[in-house]
Amino acid sequence: MARRPIPEKIKLELWIKSAGRCEFSGCNEPVWYNDLTLSDGNFAEVAHIIGASEDGPRGSEDSGNLQQEFSNLMLLCRKCHKEIDDNEDKYSVKLLRTWKKEHEDRISLITSIKQNHHSHIVSYKANVGQHTPSFDFKYLANYLLPNHYPAQSVDINLGLEDSPFRDKDNFFYEVELKALETNFAQRLAPLLSQSQINHISLFAFAPMPLLIKLGTLLNDIHNVEIHQPVRNPKTWNLSNNNLSIIYKVIEPDKIFDKVALNISLSADIENSRITNILGDDCSIYTLTIDKPFNDFLKSKDQLNEFSKTIRLLLNRIKLKFNSKVPLNIFPAMPIATAIELGRCWMPKADMPLVIFDENKINDGFFKTFEIK
Repeated sequence: MARRPIPEKIKLELWIKSAGRCEFSGCNEPVWYNDLTLSDGNFAEVAHIIGASEDGPRGSEDSGNLQQEFSNLMLLCRKCHKEIDDNEDKYSVKLLRTWKKEHEDRISLITSIKQNHHSHIVSYKANVGQHTPSFDFKYLANYLLPNHYPAQSVDINLGLEDSPFRDKDNFFYEVELKALETNFAQRLAPLLSQSQINHISLFAFAPMPLLIKLGTLLNDIHNVEIHQPVRNPKTWNLSNNNLSIIYKVIEPDKIFDKVALNISLSADIENSRITNILGDDCSIYTLTIDKPFNDFLKSKDQLNEFSKTIRLLLNRIKLKFNSKVPLNIFPAMPIATAIELGRCWMPKADMPLVIFDENKINDGFFKTFEIK
């Protein structure tokens, strides 16, 4: 059977459902312009999944009947078209059909999001031990779907780029704190004050004290969705499933002039490690769960319950002391809860927070900075 031309309406459907981007998995390059010369044009090629002829790449006895079938066609850039045809054994019919479906389903999902559901991606990174967190806008944007889409093509980065400093360094917190406050004041605060941001998708990875500070800057006035890195299953999204958690508050036996809050959620912190620093004349409140571990936080309900619990606990502690007494914070908690702690703290009404961090190189907990 002679090769038949592909009807224009089929080509148009292919362009629309692929959004004019190469459907080869991982490519996604736009095919309406030349990325070298930056000139506009049609640089797409229509590829057959089952070859257009029996003796062509992935050809079969059905080739002739499928020459004009939309389900058998992919929109590809020139190099990816050549790649699949030159390596027929590597790119099977089943694989190409899967890629086509995944690409077109993704485009359909993205374009179904309502116009007013845009969100500004705000990112914050700081070195944690020897670990340097790495994530970029394209990676983070995937986690906004299906409820939101990026409001702009770049994220608002509040961190210190390519910082050589580590949290064991004496000046680490001084430098990182200044960078966070400066970047917030210059890059995010003006947009918030001018009501140019309706929703924030927040992605952060940093030592606990800096995450708490970040939360105080954003506070609970703004519409912020905090994304939590979950290890299993691997994602940055908390689920909407009704996963409950019981947060337990253990109150001190005696009331002294000094007070501390032991937050044992992702790990257990022995009170002796706190009294070793603050002395035995310290009242220690403990917020914990059954069997603390570092990946317990899975759902938005669990985060909301933490927010209510910590807000009530801060009020309860303040009633026993006064708002001028510093509250010493010893945190072992997930990222999202650390940020939420900062957002729940009320600067005009609550006690000053003295934040401690743990570093084995520095022999355990040490004071980082105070939030007033």
